[in-house]
Amino acid sequence: MEQRSLSALAVFAFLLLPSVLPAQGTANGEWHVYGGDAAHTRYTPLDQIDASNASDLEIVWRWNARNFGPNPFAQTQATPLMINGVLYATAGRRRSVVAIDPGTGETLWTWRMDEGERLQAAPRPNSGRGVAYWEDPDGNGRILVVTPGYHLVALDADTGYEVESFGEQGTVDLMEDHRARDGIDMVGSIGASSTAAVVGDVIVVGSAHHVGARPPSRVNTPGDVRGYDAATGNLLWTFHTIPEPGEL
Repeated sequence: MEQRSLSALAVFAFLLLPSVLPAQGTANGEWHVYGGDAAHTRYTPLDQIDASNASDLEIVWRWNARNFGPNPFAQTQATPLMINGVLYATAGRRRSVVAIDPGTGETLWTWRMDEGERLQAAPRPNSGRGVAYWEDPDGNGRILVVTPGYHLVALDADTGYEVESFGEQGTVDLMEDHRARDGIDMVGSIGASSTAAVVGDVIVVGSAHHVGARPPSRVNTPGDVRGYDAATGNLLWTFHTIPEPGEL
């Protein structure tokens, strides 16, 4: 009982830690992570706009997702990243990736995958929360997106082309190394709308089922969490959210 209580206190202290750490925020007006920084503080120290001049702001440009249908505005949930002076976001039901000039609103490049049946059956067919970013030792940036049909794709940040050295021609099929359940079709039962998380040189990918937690039965495709090598796309580890027999 004493050991269990100490463990509970340790976990409680760990959960409180982010709330007592000072906000680190972003640097140089950039936004490299979905939540602003690794701690997801969503804080920026920029002070050019404040209460004294907010009423003077005017719209300089608008970027329109109308061409990224069907129903492009009904499922727009992305937070753009700002990396090296370029905005990166996702748009539309197919989760197209776009690069935008923040000064003019010009679209620099777009990318999307034709996922066919997997898109039509996807449990989370929407724009998703956006993209993730990783930079190799030579300074080459990669934009990482998890598609509605559950693929992990690495794109060259400058061109929007798939990084051929990553996975199979730039793509990792997240269903191939995912645990299956007898009688459950993985297509349509598993997917994700959140961005991947980049921790050092590891891409961490989660999973999700249908919105509203309404599985057709108590037996479903497990929602595992996995880590992939950011350079190669190779699977490094898997965390079983529902343990297999014999696992703790």
